[in-house]
Amino acid sequence: MDTMTIIWIIVAIVVVLAVIALLVAASRKRNERRHQEADSIRARAQEQTSVVEKREAIAEETAADARRAQAEAEAKAAEAKRLQVDAQTHQNTATTSRDDLKHEWQRADELDPDVKTTDTPPNDARATDARTTGTGPTNARATDARTTGAGPANGRPTGTDSTNTHGAHAKPTDTSST
Repeated sequence: MDTMTIIWIIVAIVVVLAVIALLVAASRKRNERRHQEADSIRARAQEQTSVVEKREAIAEETAADARRAQAEAEAKAAEAKRLQVDAQTHQNTATTSRDDLKHEWQRADELDPDVKTTDTPPNDARATDARTTGTGPTNARATDARTTGAGPANGRPTGTDSTNTHGAHAKPTDTSST
């Protein structure tokens, strides 16, 4: 072999080694870039992790608020139902009391010889009988002191002046609270 061939073999080996060195260096740079890119992605993921955790916390808090509001709504609905039952009970009691009161008025009118009422049952004896509407007879008994405010409350002379201007059928004032 001559020297020229040896030189070309050495040059070829050096070139091959240089190419291998360049490939290794490029591979290392590529790996380094990939490592840096992976680190960058991890950093962004870490930042997003805290954002996602905050969103999850907000979602859990909102869900808890929704459950609390639902429980309050159910409690309000139960309270409303209880109040409706109470209102119905009070309405029934009031209706019964109104009927009893109406019967008392009628009984008092039936017992009082000075009271003349119509034969048809009125809705409210005080509001529709001839003494308060002015549609009945105009004799002294129909327009007695109970409707005019003059004289004693029962329409009968007692020998003393009465200061009761409410009349015989005035509703008593209810001072009780419900």
